[in-house]
Amino acid sequence: MKYVNSKKLDSIKLTKENFYVLIDFDRTLTKGNSISGWGVLYYSELLGNEFAKEYDEIHDNTNLSWEDIFKGYLELLHDRNLDYKLIREAIKKSNLQLRDGAKEFLQKMNYYNVPVIIISCSLKNVIKEYLKFNNCYYDNIHIYANNCGIEGESDVYNVTPINKNQVVFSKELNIEIESKKYTLLFGDIVDDINMVTKTRLNNTITVGFLDKKIEENLELYKSTFDIVLTENASFKEIDNIIIENF
Repeated sequence: MKYVNSKKLDSIKLTKENFYVLIDFDRTLTKGNSISGWGVLYYSELLGNEFAKEYDEIHDNTNLSWEDIFKGYLELLHDRNLDYKLIREAIKKSNLQLRDGAKEFLQKMNYYNVPVIIISCSLKNVIKEYLKFNNCYYDNIHIYANNCGIEGESDVYNVTPINKNQVVFSKELNIEIESKKYTLLFGDIVDDINMVTKTRLNNTITVGFLDKKIEENLELYKSTFDIVLTENASFKEIDNIIIENF
C-alpha cells in the first residue's frame, strides 16, 4: 500500500537538475526483512565465535546509549585485522538484499548525475563493497556511515539512528548540492527525517518505508513522511509517483 500527501507533491516539481537524494541504507535501500550491514560480518562467521559473543553482549545491553553501542561495535572490529578481502567474502555469503527497484533507481540517479548521499549507522566499508558487488556504486554516490578505518582510512564516524543530522559533508559535496532547490529523502524510521534540516523540510519530499508493525505505526509515519510505502514496497513506486517523466 502507499499513502501520498498529494498537496505537498503538487507543490514540488523535481527535475534532474534541481534536487539531490538523502537516503538511509539498512531496510531502506535494502529490503525490510533483510539483514543489516553489520549483520553481513556477524552472520558470516568469518570473525570467529568470540566476535559474535562480544557483539551480542553489546547488542543486548539495554543500558548503553546508541553512541556507545556503535562505538563498541567499531572497537570490536579494530581488533580483528579486518580487510576488504574479508568484507567481500562476507558479502558473498550474506543474505543482504537490495529492495526491488533500488538498483535501477541508483542507475537512474547516476544517469542524470543526481547526487545520492547515503547516511547510515551501518558500516561504510560494507555498504561500498556491497554496492560494487551489485554493480551500482557510482561517482555520484557519497557515503557517510561508520567506518572501521581499515587499510589506512581515516574518516571514522560514529553515526547512530538519532545523530544523522550532525553528519558534516565534505566541502566539495556542499558546493555540489548548494544549488539544488529540492531534496528527496528516504528512510525506514521516523528519526531519518532528521537527515535534512528543519529549514529545508518544506523543500523536501520525504519517503518512509514501513515494513513492520504497520497498523501500529501507520499514523505516525503518515504524519512524518510525505509518502509512506508498506509491505516491502519497490523503488519503482517512486518512479511512478515522482520521477517517471524525467
